[in-house]
Amino acid sequence: MSVSGNLYRFDGEYIAKAPAGMGVYSLHKAGEAIYIGKAEGGGGIRGRSQYHLHSKNPCTKQATGYRYELHRNPAAKEDELLLEYRFAHGRLPICN
Repeated sequence: MSVSGNLYRFDGEYIAKAPAGMGVYSLHKAGEAIYIGKAEGGGGIRGRSQYHLHSKNPCTKQATGYRYELHRNPAAKEDELLLEYRFAHGRLPICN
């Protein structure tokens, strides 16, 4: 299982349209999830996506796409997604 929803371009134009609500998100490179995270406050999904877009982290800077899913308990959903990813791939996403 992965974050559901459409895969959007990871750039300022698309991030500006992301919701400010709580939820989970994944960053992608070449169709593969490289990071799974949660957004609990501070601008929600949009705020966390903007943080990664402008971050100096060389791993997440590689992202070319992202997905998001609104959720009322982002921490629990993130834990679930990471566990499922590890089970499916034998490891966490490369940037987690």
